[in-house]
Amino acid sequence: MESSKQPDTFQDFCRRVISRRLPGEKAQRRMAPVPDNRPAVSDPGDAEPTRSAVLALLSMQSPPAILYTLRNESLNNHGGQISFPGGRLEPGESTDQAAIREAAEEVGIYARQYSLSGCLSPLYVPPSDFIIHPWLAFCPDRPHITLQRSEVSEAFWVPIDDLADPAKIKKQADTFRGRKLTFPYWDVHTVPLWGATAMITSEIIAIYKEFREATNRDRST
Repeated sequence: MESSKQPDTFQDFCRRVISRRLPGEKAQRRMAPVPDNRPAVSDPGDAEPTRSAVLALLSMQSPPAILYTLRNESLNNHGGQISFPGGRLEPGESTDQAAIREAAEEVGIYARQYSLSGCLSPLYVPPSDFIIHPWLAFCPDRPHITLQRSEVSEAFWVPIDDLADPAKIKKQADTFRGRKLTFPYWDVHTVPLWGATAMITSEIIAIYKEFREATNRDRST
């Protein structure tokens, strides 16, 4: 007998996961730099890191995709790297307010154009002593983008199914601050998608894979 229950959308599924229990550090670690086969992830402990927020925006226009930016190479912090729209909190701001403001400033996409589903697991980044609060949001289409050229040189969408494809994940050995590391990254641009942005993305993909599995189970019953 076919079920009469209306299937979840991915957005509905994300809201439920965020309200209950996120994949968290386990998912983040899958894209963490690895020294000596041990993931280089830590928490701030008793320190007071700089608080920041990013907006991870998913367009449900076919094919569903995630928005990324390429930071201007002239920037002192992470210039030329792939990131989400975002930045440090201003005095008196909440993390969601900061994510919304930064998206409006960097790519010209405003809160009325999307709906927030909630905050993913915070991520502490030891080299910069930042703690990032990623806010997940959904929009029905792909909004017009207006770049803040002083900070962003490019904005682009990556289909979520590409990110869920293990063949898109590569590894690169490098030395960072005297440490030999292996960096996992997504090969979806001329610039590697790695670091904190990849670790945040990894949690989104873990939720997406859970959603696909749940959808397939529902269809088979």
